[in-house]
Amino acid sequence: MSFNLASSSAPPSSQTHALSSPQATNHSMAATLPQINFGFEELKDRMARFTVRFDDFIEKGRRRILEEKNEFAKTIVEDKDTQRILKKEIEHYKQKEKDVSENVAKEQLEATEAEHTIAEMDRKKQSRLEHKAHLVAQIEATQEAIRKKREIRAEERKALSFQSSRNAPELAFWEDHLGMRIEGAGVTDHLRIVYTHIVDSDWSKEFSFIINMVTRDYEVIQCRPKLDSALVGKWVDRLNETRDLTCFLKEMRQLFKEYSSSRGE
Repeated sequence: MSFNLASSSAPPSSQTHALSSPQATNHSMAATLPQINFGFEELKDRMARFTVRFDDFIEKGRRRILEEKNEFAKTIVEDKDTQRILKKEIEHYKQKEKDVSENVAKEQLEATEAEHTIAEMDRKKQSRLEHKAHLVAQIEATQEAIRKKREIRAEERKALSFQSSRNAPELAFWEDHLGMRIEGAGVTDHLRIVYTHIVDSDWSKEFSFIINMVTRDYEVIQCRPKLDSALVGKWVDRLNETRDLTCFLKEMRQLFKEYSSSRGE
C-alpha cells in the first residue's frame, strides 16, 4: 500500500478552492485513498488451477468408480461361476458319497453272506468229519467182524475137512450103495446133494437140494422137488446146532422118500 504525500503541501488557496467544489473534493479524496492490491489475477489463476485439479480428481474418481464397478461385476460373475461349479461339485460328491454308501452296504451284505456261507461250510465240514469218524469206526468194526468170521470159517473148514476125511468112506458107501452124490452148485460154498434109488419104480430119478455154506449157519436154498419148508427148516436148525452133517443128509433123504410116497410113486 502506498500513500501520496504531495497533496499535503498544497497552498492554502488551492485548498480553499478544493473545498468549494464537491467534485473536486471527491476526486481529491479518492486521490488521497491508499491503493490496495487485492490479487484478483493470482486468485483467478489459483481458482483455474484448482478447477483443473478438481476436474481431474472427479474424472479419476469416476474412472476408479467405473473400474471398481466393472471389477465388482466381474467378481460377481466369477463368484456365480464359482458357486455354480461348487454346486456341481457338491452334487457330484453327494452322488459319490451315496454310491460309496451303497457299495459299503453291499460289501457288508456280501461279507455277512460270506460269513454265513463259511459258517455253514464249517458246520458241514464238522458234520462230515463226524460222519467220517463214524464210518471209520464202522469199517473197523466190520473189518474186525469179518476177521473173526474168517477165523471161524477157517476153523469150520478145518473141522469140515477133518470131518470129511472121516466121512469119506461112508460117503463113498452112500454114493456107491445108497444112491447119493455131492457136486458143486456153480456158486462158491454152495453144494448140490443129489439122491437116487428113492422111487422103487425108477431108481434113476433124481431128488436134490442145494445147501448154502457161506455163513456159519447153513441154509437150504432150493429143493427139487419142493419140500415142506417147515420140515426142511427143522432139520437145518438141527444141523446148525449139532454140526452133524451125516444125520442131516439121512433126514433129507427121508423127506424126499416121504414126499415120493405121498404122491404114490
